[in-house]
Amino acid sequence: MGGEHNPRVCHFPPGHGILSDMTRALIIVDLEGVAEVDTIDALLAGTPAYAKARALMTAEVGAVVEGLRAAGFTHVRVSDSHLCGSGEMNLLAPALPPEVELHFSETDACAAPLFEDVQAVVCLGMHAAAGSGGFGAHTQDMLGAWTCAGRALSESDVVLGLAAEAGVPAVFVSGDDVLGQSLGARVGYVRTKVALSSTRAYSRPVEDVLADLRQAATRPPRPLEPLPHAPLEVSFKSRQQARLAAATGAHRVGPYRVRVEGATFRERYTRALEATAAATAVMGQAVTASPGEAAFTRDAMALLRLPGVPAGALPRYEDEARRALTAFLALSQGTDDASRALRALTLHMLEGHAPRAFARWALGPALEAAVDALAEVPLALPPGLDAEEGMARVDAWFVRDARGLPNQSLPPDTLRTYLVALDEEGSGLHAWLLGEMAALRGLDVRLPIAPHAFRDVSRVVTVYWLTHLFLLDSHYLRAPLRAPDTEAWTEELLVATPWVLGEGNVDLAGELAFCLQCAGETEGGAHAALLTFLAEQQQPGGDLMGDAHATAAGLLAFAGAGERPPHGE
Repeated sequence: MGGEHNPRVCHFPPGHGILSDMTRALIIVDLEGVAEVDTIDALLAGTPAYAKARALMTAEVGAVVEGLRAAGFTHVRVSDSHLCGSGEMNLLAPALPPEVELHFSETDACAAPLFEDVQAVVCLGMHAAAGSGGFGAHTQDMLGAWTCAGRALSESDVVLGLAAEAGVPAVFVSGDDVLGQSLGARVGYVRTKVALSSTRAYSRPVEDVLADLRQAATRPPRPLEPLPHAPLEVSFKSRQQARLAAATGAHRVGPYRVRVEGATFRERYTRALEATAAATAVMGQAVTASPGEAAFTRDAMALLRLPGVPAGALPRYEDEARRALTAFLALSQGTDDASRALRALTLHMLEGHAPRAFARWALGPALEAAVDALAEVPLALPPGLDAEEGMARVDAWFVRDARGLPNQSLPPDTLRTYLVALDEEGSGLHAWLLGEMAALRGLDVRLPIAPHAFRDVSRVVTVYWLTHLFLLDSHYLRAPLRAPDTEAWTEELLVATPWVLGEGNVDLAGELAFCLQCAGETEGGAHAALLTFLAEQQQPGGDLMGDAHATAAGLLAFAGAGERPPHGE
């Protein structure tokens, strides 16, 4: 049943009020707080778990309707507030009494007409506020965190604030333990589950919950305390999101935060909702899969896990950077081609990415020696040459050419033949990258590889492809980003961050961190989480996993963190 095609779903024309002699209750229902809806896939259309979740949600509404009718309410209005990705309503209309008035809106589940001619409100199946650690915790969408007078707002807080302003009392709220603790004694509460994390919960038995909901619905409504008359602030997870939100008229009060004002809470809520809706335009950049696909569920979980702006200033990581440098110089002192290329390329990148640290550590002579040693790296690229060895040889040629030094000749036909061989043997990412690096230096023999060819190969390949888009556009951390797609790449990196951290991939964590630094995302939660993880993984000797490449990535990330002052807007 759903959306615009469901004859049971009512829609209010603009400015239309509903007047009635009946005693009407309003139920705002969500899905995260419904009993036995304990995993993220159950919240998303197209999954087997979602089909069961719809039935569970409908059963809870039915139980509450039964209790409200027993309490004397003659009519019940229900607003289905959960957005599952399908654009349609979640409730199964035929399973509900015909007199129940159903509403579904993708833009505003708390529209003003819903509260007209209502004598009580129930918040059913709700979740806790963004950043609270509750199951499925967010506020209005997965990108923003709402506050009022310094207090984090859940969607239940918003509904109760709107109801209080309209003079409508509340019967009860239901959801997980985290939401219950945040609401305290302000309103009656039915706990349906315990949150184990933002993506897992442990529910009470369904029959017990239905009985409690039915009983709670028979209790008298209680008056509500209005929210403070103060601006609403919404904090986002990227600078682009905040910029889009501010374009609606919200006041930008920080790189990641906007503020909205208004004479009433309804006005402030409406303006915050408009700002939040504008910010969600980035979702098409960050989430590339469709509902029902495993990648869509993965990315939805990532958005929930993606931390918001941290409190306080980010550490400078100067000691971590210094120790990583010492370890890297030790790990890359070999005379093999790979060691020579990695040493020179990393120092070349460090000079551009963290020039103050580079100067403070007096690395000029070390870089000069490393670049001189590249003259001994052969440039032959015969078909069958190992991809990593070929990468080292092209890296060496690239660095010397970028620094304007005498260099070996790289015949176009030789490189093209090697790229074709790499692609045919399954090393397409290497073939793409070597072709792009050569093109940066004026030797364009790139293969006709589609721009998004690596997105579906594997998650690791996709993320390495993304980080190297940043490296190429910045000429390996030596120039500002210029490509028009950098904001889209950044949103994808942000969504990838929880997955990288969950996998414990130290090398990718370092690359994500210095790419976010290039994009100006140095004050966000993703950047902070990546650096915290890297610092935890750093060994006493300063290395990361004892691996030269991972240590190089960590070095660039730590040095970049200490280099960049907070960004204003």
